[in-house]
Amino acid sequence: MVDLERRDAMRVLRKQACSVTAFVQKGGMMSTSGDGEDWVVYRDTLLVRADERAHFEATSMSVGAPHANDYDRFLSFELFGEHYLFTDMQARALNYLFICAVTGDPEQRGVQILVAAGSASLKLSYLFSSRKGWRDIVHPVSGRRGYYMLDPALVVTMRVGS
Repeated sequence: MVDLERRDAMRVLRKQACSVTAFVQKGGMMSTSGDGEDWVVYRDTLLVRADERAHFEATSMSVGAPHANDYDRFLSFELFGEHYLFTDMQARALNYLFICAVTGDPEQRGVQILVAAGSASLKLSYLFSSRKGWRDIVHPVSGRRGYYMLDPALVVTMRVGS
C-alpha cells in the first residue's frame, strides 16, 4: 500500500480515475515505472488509512451539524464539472439526504425523503422529473429496494465547502 499525492487523490475523487506517475512512500517518492508509462488509479480501488480518516473527520467533518433549513446550498452547485440547479423542494430532499449522510445514516427510504422535502409525490423520480442528471447524485442503494443515498463525493464537497 502506498499513498497518493494530495493532487492525484483529489483528481481520482473528482474524475473517478487518473493516471499517476509517482506515489509517496515512507517520506520519499516512488516512480510508477521506468518505461514512462503511468499507472491508472480508480476511485473504487482506493483505501483510506485509518489515521487519515480520523484526521479528516476531526478537522473537516466536525464543523457544526447541518440543519434542515440549510437546503439553499443544494439550489445551485457544481460537481465533477457539471452544474446542477434544483427547486426548493428538490433541494430540501437533497439536504435531508445530506444530513442523514453526515450523521451516519446515509441510506434512506424514498418515502421518508419525500416527507422531509414536503412533497406530495409518490415517487422520488416524480419529485425530480423536471431535472435531468439527478440520478448522478442520488443513487439507489444496492440490495435495498426503495432506499436511496446521496453521492459520497457530493457529501464531502458540501461538508468541506460549508
